[in-house]
Amino acid sequence: MNKEKNDQYQIRFTTGAAKDLKAKACKPYVKEIFKTIGTLKNNPLAGECLEGSLLKVRSLHVSLKGSGQWRVAYLAMIDEGTCLVIAIGPRENFYKKENTR
Repeated sequence: MNKEKNDQYQIRFTTGAAKDLKAKACKPYVKEIFKTIGTLKNNPLAGECLEGSLLKVRSLHVSLKGSGQWRVAYLAMIDEGTCLVIAIGPRENFYKKENTR
């Protein structure tokens, strides 16, 4: 199934990403994080490609006032019309943590 240009992509969350959103550190910023993730509906390739063991994963950068830089790691599954969010968290040690998921 190939997506048409005007179709929107579905956003889905892994169990780990859902837990990340419920974490105490994330709660004050959920609205801004969802706004950033929402950009994937129209542009699933918005994030930068990662390297190494995270080769097929993409990363969106989120700048949160008062909390610094955060990351949203996701897989863009173009043929399925879906972006699967796999992790959300502060930039510090984010990629090291994602290598273990």
